[in-house]
Amino acid sequence: MVALTREQMINMVEQSYFGNVDNKEVEAVLDCFTADAVFTVQSAFTSYEGRDSGIKNFYQSVTAGFEKIWHGDFEHIVDVESQRISTQFNVRRTDLSGAEASMSNCNVFRFEDGKFNQVFVYASGGNPLVPQGKK
Repeated sequence: MVALTREQMINMVEQSYFGNVDNKEVEAVLDCFTADAVFTVQSAFTSYEGRDSGIKNFYQSVTAGFEKIWHGDFEHIVDVESQRISTQFNVRRTDLSGAEASMSNCNVFRFEDGKFNQVFVYASGGNPLVPQGKK
């Protein structure tokens, strides 16, 4: 069983995960998840199951639906013993029509063997797939 240090968990969230989301590197994003991971957008009442199916489809839609994506201004609460990290952060996105939107979100990541097994997203804009102001 792989257990990550505080620094490794923060690096996984900021660099391996969000850094690759921002660069639209879907395969590198997926490498952060266990095969049976569940990704839940609590604020949209939606879950995506399985790294190579539901989660992959989610990230393919996100990267295809936005011209630019940026995550930053991270603040973390880390529980090394439980292998969990909660991260509050800001998001700036530009959709394909050039409209820009900002959000303030919080994610809770649960690790298993050094990868995300569960992720819970609380997004100020509801569903991260839908540009703000659209339904």
